[in-house]
Amino acid sequence: MTRLRGRAVVRTGLLGAGVGLTVALLLRAVIRQSTVEMGTTSQFWLLVLLVAGFATAGMALAAVQQLQEGSPDPAYRQRRGRSERHD
Repeated sequence: MTRLRGRAVVRTGLLGAGVGLTVALLLRAVIRQSTVEMGTTSQFWLLVLLVAGFATAGMALAAVQQLQEGSPDPAYRQRRGRSERHD
């Protein structure tokens, strides 16, 4: 049975939240420089959604990676790239 390393998942989630915050602040700067009018409430929720989305994506990727590494099935642990696909 695979055991998840929770600290690694949370750390990756925090990293994802940092990336989301950076993207949100960049979008906020672009919106301020454009002719688009967007209320402060809408900007706040955009920031919250981007940070939460990136944090969730980071945590999900870390959890799936750990589960994949701990799988006993060698076919599941095999990494597939574009050059290895045979359709």
